[in-house]
Amino acid sequence: MRASERLAWAAGVVAPAPGDRVLEVGCGHGVLLSLLADRAGEVVGVDRSATMTAAAGRRNADAVARGRVRVLTGRLTDADLGGPAFDVVVSFDVRAFWTPPAPDWDVVARVLRPGGRVVVAFSVMTPDALEPVTAAITRLAAERGIGQVAVHRAATAPYASAAVELQAP
Repeated sequence: MRASERLAWAAGVVAPAPGDRVLEVGCGHGVLLSLLADRAGEVVGVDRSATMTAAAGRRNADAVARGRVRVLTGRLTDADLGGPAFDVVVSFDVRAFWTPPAPDWDVVARVLRPGGRVVVAFSVMTPDALEPVTAAITRLAAERGIGQVAVHRAATAPYASAAVELQAP
């Protein structure tokens, strides 16, 4: 299956380095996992839906067998992420990152290595959505000591996409 324009764009924004340990929150069918696994050292995907994680596991079966991809079912706040800290955390259209109280940010702050990056991407379905979503992401991350670095935008189909890139101290 071909990756959507939006997910291909998001993978480019994340741009993991070889050897990076990446966490994708809300991995769905595992399409972005596949794109990231091609570049990173290890990618861990978490999704609440067992149906989605089963699909992600099938899509990434070779990478799972090689130990490059791991897929977990459940809430991020309950996930056994194990291993060393993550270099990058990414999500696409996961409202938990801009809707208070946002306990997922507490997990991110705990598992992200010093200097690690977070990329929270989302669909911009209406022109007036960009600013409030960006502001909420930035505020909730800042409450955990993670600061905004950049806001990326793209004219992807069927909706425009944006990503708030942040970095841990």
